Amino acid sequence: MSYPKELEFDRLTVDEKYHRAVPGYMKRLCSLYEAIHRRFGESGLDLIRDVSREYGTSIGMNVKKRNLKGVAQVGKYLLKVFDMVSEDWKVGEFSENRLVVIVSRCPYGFTIDELCQAHTCMEQALVATLDKNLEHRIGRSIPKGDPYCEHIICARVISG
Repeated sequence: MSYPKELEFDRLTVDEKYHRAVPGYMKRLCSLYEAIHRRFGESGLDLIRDVSREYGTSIGMNVKKRNLKGVAQVGKYLLKVFDMVSEDWKVGEFSENRLVVIVSRCPYGFTIDELCQAHTCMEQALVATLDKNLEHRIGRSIPKGDPYCEHIICARVISG
């Protein structure tokens, strides 16, 4: 595509575009969540939870064809999801029954724990859709004042 000389500029590579745009989109998402929460309170959180669950279930249904089962396979997929969003994570614990992913900086900038919990309904739904015997939960949480977040995948606790 040609432009008048006055409008010419150096085009960014795909990597440069990604690294510049994604953090802005994540901050924007956090701002939208905060506005929804301010305006609608608990019903706004319900909306965020519902949308997050639907999205996680949708991803899970698309990936389910791969027949991922167990902490290692489902955890590996979730790590790929995390890696698309941020580089500020590491595996803190791994066994046949449990994976703990430590995230040192919230890529979304959440400061309100309820928003983080509502947002991570996506991960909960994704994990549950991929393997009904597993669950995802948050342990430590930056929005709660912890120095890092823990995303935990483990065997589903059946209350009885």
